[in-house]
Amino acid sequence: MTYSLAGNLLVASTMVTETVFARGVCLMMQHDDGGAIAVMLNRPIWPPPAELIQLITGGDLPEPQDSKPGPKLSRLDFGTVESLPNAPAAGTPPAGFLHFGGPLSGPVLAIHGSLTLAEAQTGTGIYVAAQKNHLEQLIREKISDYRLIIGHAGWASGQLEAEIDAGLWHVLPATADLVFGGAADLWPVLIRRATATSLARWIGAPDNPDAMSLN
Repeated sequence: MTYSLAGNLLVASTMVTETVFARGVCLMMQHDDGGAIAVMLNRPIWPPPAELIQLITGGDLPEPQDSKPGPKLSRLDFGTVESLPNAPAAGTPPAGFLHFGGPLSGPVLAIHGSLTLAEAQTGTGIYVAAQKNHLEQLIREKISDYRLIIGHAGWASGQLEAEIDAGLWHVLPATADLVFGGAADLWPVLIRRATATSLARWIGAPDNPDAMSLN
């Protein structure tokens, strides 16, 4: 492999019909000869983050307020929850809301904009934290915009490249404005721009950043 897609966004094309990834937007965390890892950005889930805050800080779990019914997170399973359901289809909660990152289990992590709490970087001005003290500080002090994420998506060696070549995914650079912008529905915002970028790459034409504004 001569390049890495870490720090980019994967935008699902209209060819993707699998429920988990349809209309999905993923942030690439790692991409090398061994495979690829990403987290989904547009799958908010219930219950709201107040419950996760209690898990991180060790307090009692409150009854969710002004939210739809959803599964409880177990203290015993904190950081290793196998899967969580998709969020309601309409609207996207604030950036700090808990998000379903993908069907593979993994630690609770945050993507955020604070260099002082950065444990890794993926994209311009986008950092990663998974240590409990960093998560707690982000939540308590609201140092920067952040998204709490549980679970991730993974691809075996060569699998993601094959899916991109087959037209299943479009690739865009990840920026803090896109990741933390709070768009009501991220996929429609990105798909036209992403499609134009992929088309330019396929036909060897210069990419036109203004194509996103075209009808």
